[in-house]
Amino acid sequence: METPPTIPHVSLPRTAGIAIASLVLGILSVTCLSILAGIPALICGAIAMQRIGRSGGTLGGKGQALAGLIMGGISFALLPFVLAFGAGLMLPAVSSARGAAQQAACMSHVKQCTLACVMYAQEHDTALPKSWGDVEPFIGDKTPGQSVLHCPINRTGPVSYELVHPGQRLADLGHPEETIIVRETAAPHRGQRVIGFADGHVELRAER
Repeated sequence: METPPTIPHVSLPRTAGIAIASLVLGILSVTCLSILAGIPALICGAIAMQRIGRSGGTLGGKGQALAGLIMGGISFALLPFVLAFGAGLMLPAVSSARGAAQQAACMSHVKQCTLACVMYAQEHDTALPKSWGDVEPFIGDKTPGQSVLHCPINRTGPVSYELVHPGQRLADLGHPEETIIVRETAAPHRGQRVIGFADGHVELRAER
């Protein structure tokens, strides 16, 4: 009885773990993480190729390492588009935050001007000031380099606010909470303007 031929045992090369890591990082780099995963994908891929080449056939995974290298490189090519897309998403939020800050500062200015007019009236038999020159001594501390009489959106142009009832007596104007004494001359806050009332409060209104 013949002895069957012995089949030699062939050991398949073990896939290098770092090659798999390069592949995973490469996939992440072109899907969501860009160069945050692209850089380590390139590093892992290069190390994996060196180790596989020096292993004498005991390590495999060249395909995974090469794929990781390619996708890591692609992430750099896509970076300008990723940055442009991110900027496009952020610009509206930045613009909105800036507009909100300018609006808040403008309301603070009108508040100071309104209270200054009320203080002037208290010292002049309830008569409101006739010009901003009359009010200047009653306006509080000014922000350095910024006039209280200017909306932050219009720092260098003409005065942003007007006196609504110059020279008139508050006693003759009716209810203070309904009587406007200071008003923004334009409506730069998305079609709205800041107005100040005789009782000292301010509002933002779409008023003509």
